[in-house]
Amino acid sequence: MNHYDTLGVDKTASQDDIKKAYRKLAKEYHPDKSGGDDTKFKLVAEAYDIIGDPNKRQAYDVRGSGADYFGQFNDSNVNLSDIFDQMFGGAQQTQQRGLDVRVEMHVSFTEGMNGLDKKFTINGHQINVNFKPGLKNGQKFRLAGKGQPHPYNSNLPHGDLVIHTHVEANVNFILQGDDIWIEHNLPWYDIIRGCKIEVWTPDGLLAIKVPAASYPGKTLRIKDKGYPVYGKNKRGALLCRINATYPELNEQSLEYIDKIKHNQENANG
Repeated sequence: MNHYDTLGVDKTASQDDIKKAYRKLAKEYHPDKSGGDDTKFKLVAEAYDIIGDPNKRQAYDVRGSGADYFGQFNDSNVNLSDIFDQMFGGAQQTQQRGLDVRVEMHVSFTEGMNGLDKKFTINGHQINVNFKPGLKNGQKFRLAGKGQPHPYNSNLPHGDLVIHTHVEANVNFILQGDDIWIEHNLPWYDIIRGCKIEVWTPDGLLAIKVPAASYPGKTLRIKDKGYPVYGKNKRGALLCRINATYPELNEQSLEYIDKIKHNQENANG
């Protein structure tokens, strides 16, 4: 006897019909009721656990009897009290709807920063989605009701469209949180004396000032020039690390450095 026969319904029965059949038989066979039958109650509960769930039912229908796919049921496989509570006012009944559709969306660093419009084709229907600036790697979006329809009952809600975002890394701009890190090389004497420089940012060239008495490895922070915060009118910071470059020194240059060192030592006493 298959699960449909156990509940006394046809294979074409709707989920509502299956639920009604289970409610009727569960009340009739419940062991706490006078004249109940514990064995039949377990069989009814096991049948409903499979064909009462749209996903398990679909697999059961494909496999036939379902025994090979779901295994032989016993008391440890089916929590009879939980099922009974769900049907008769205990725990909240599981929502029945279509399956979710999961999509992996790959975008460039520039697209993630500026936002984009993306088209998805689900079940032959085109869905246009606008993503705001500030997309992050691993960010997830859920569009309710844009997934698969229910396999047996068109009146039940569709599943959701779930979009997982993958933002490609950029070798020139390192993203940490909402801040963007860049590096700029300068001659050591410009770092010490201070100067103005132009650096490439995702927005284009930007002029910034390197203050006097800086040092190799110093980080300059420019507010509101970093990565956008998704859904908000704000941005992180641009962080520019200054690296020193050193030319090959000739004999005259070395003598000059020695002179500077000597003068510095005398000044320090």
